[in-house]
Amino acid sequence: MISQVSIQNFGPFTHLNWDTQNHINLLIGTNDTGKTYLLKALYCIVKSLEEYTKRQQSDREPWKEILADKLYWTFQVGPNGLGEIVNKSEGRLRVSAELLEKSYYFAFGKDTTRRILDCSDVKEPVTALNTLFLPPKEVLTALEAIAATREQLHIFGFDDTYQDLITALRLPPQKSNLPQRLNKVLQSLEKVFEGEVVKEGKEFLFRRGRERYSMSQTAEGIKKIGILTTLIKNGNLNKNTILFIDEPETNLHPLAVFELVTMLFELSSIGVQVIIATHSYFVVKQFEMLSRKYNKPVQLSSLIRDGRAISLKSASLQWGMPDNLLVEASIKQYEEEVLLDLGA
Repeated sequence: MISQVSIQNFGPFTHLNWDTQNHINLLIGTNDTGKTYLLKALYCIVKSLEEYTKRQQSDREPWKEILADKLYWTFQVGPNGLGEIVNKSEGRLRVSAELLEKSYYFAFGKDTTRRILDCSDVKEPVTALNTLFLPPKEVLTALEAIAATREQLHIFGFDDTYQDLITALRLPPQKSNLPQRLNKVLQSLEKVFEGEVVKEGKEFLFRRGRERYSMSQTAEGIKKIGILTTLIKNGNLNKNTILFIDEPETNLHPLAVFELVTMLFELSSIGVQVIIATHSYFVVKQFEMLSRKYNKPVQLSSLIRDGRAISLKSASLQWGMPDNLLVEASIKQYEEEVLLDLGA
């Protein structure tokens, strides 16, 4: 799993070190602090190594070429190429990461278009590696239309996190039985909406008893949970997975968020590494309560902007909720409610 990442001059970041040794890592911050950027940077490293490993040796391109392609389609850079994601006012971009007790790095400057020359020389496949990225928008409703932007038109629109997710969702369910704890997670998720998302032909449907509903007739929350259940059923979400989730609370009722957070916590106990960017105090609070209840560390990291600089501050929720912007916003709302009640 990912244990540490160091970033220099990448997008909004001039210098950032993030220790991600825990199985659950929460990332919070205001809208301009680069949460999604950081998740995508990590995803590109892990996914490109996974793709390098899964390709046949005779067809295997060098990792630096797979990585460059992954960065290009994930960040959807402009006409000047990869150099556009280098911090505008600084020098060369450099990213290093510790993954499964091995170190990987890449670096390039503002004049880089599609080729990365300064990069780890990966020669051996990275075993037991699988990664998924769940973006805020669900993909089940328009899965084939989204896929067509890349597979037929070869144009920007939906970045590689969407395309990779679609590829994973297309796989058929496994015929073998799921491990007991993973099957328990699956049943708990499907119990939230008393039904299941199934694939018939190329289309996904929501089935509740004998009734079937198209994805356009299905609630957003069901579709979001359905993505996870589909990935569990087809084996893409397993104990070796690194799971990135951007804003899991989007389109979910608080009760569904409660169930989702509980299941993500259970997945982490199985061996899944969960890395989440969120704006929700409810999500963070529920993780804090589970961390304290089961005496298991959950890391909360806050991205903080001070002028043009972005720093990161981390703490373990195992010891309670640390001061952070979500808490401050909640306190401010409470104080305003008290003043309102007092007629002030």
